[in-house]
Amino acid sequence: MIKFFRTIRRNLLKEGKTSKYLKYAVGEIVLVVIGILIALQINNWNEERKLRDQERKILFELSATLQTNCEEMIRDSLVRARWNTSSDIIISALQKELPFSDSLNIHFQNARIPGTNLSLSTAGYEGLKNIGFNIITSDPLRRAVVELFEVTQKKLNDEMEYFGSFQPNRQIIVDQLFSYNDENFDYSNPIDVPIIPHDYDALKRNTVYLAMIKSVKVQRNVIAAHAFKNLRETRRLIQMIKTELNKTSRDNRP
Repeated sequence: MIKFFRTIRRNLLKEGKTSKYLKYAVGEIVLVVIGILIALQINNWNEERKLRDQERKILFELSATLQTNCEEMIRDSLVRARWNTSSDIIISALQKELPFSDSLNIHFQNARIPGTNLSLSTAGYEGLKNIGFNIITSDPLRRAVVELFEVTQKKLNDEMEYFGSFQPNRQIIVDQLFSYNDENFDYSNPIDVPIIPHDYDALKRNTVYLAMIKSVKVQRNVIAAHAFKNLRETRRLIQMIKTELNKTSRDNRP
């Protein structure tokens, strides 16, 4: 093609057709510029397509992380609800001075546990941070992602850390505070095995123990309130991501 253009220019010069040569030269320049612009545009389209493919990938990863967190929070809420039920049973038995029953032993065990080791994943979010937040084209979606992980979920983690949910010796400290010792209970059994009070009648008169059981329930409920908000915002974000992925799928259709 280049040789063909050179031949045309050479023939025009030999024939002395300067004006035609200049017109041809200008036309050739225009064609070259148009070719360059088309090539740049194609390159820009390719780069944009790669960015959007990368955006979809990170959104899928985020959605998977959020789905996992939803399942974890639901499981955790069910466990906390069961423990709260045990707390209510023990509180009622002590306040109403109900007679001892072996069925209370499992509730004594559950009532002592302040919280689960709820651990929420940040895998998809860490991937987004490594790539850069601007990969998400939707401003509302980008803000919602940052709000969830940097504010809502952080508050939940802070509350759990405040109550000692991640301290290795948490249960030992709780047992000491809640008078779970050999004088009041046989709690040498493994976790989830009922503990047995040595003197149930004395325990009914132990106002400190009753207050601590109530305090544990309050502690669980504080964490549960933050977990519920986090679950609600997580579900909302999942829906936003789904909507965005559907939108990009339509936009990418031929």
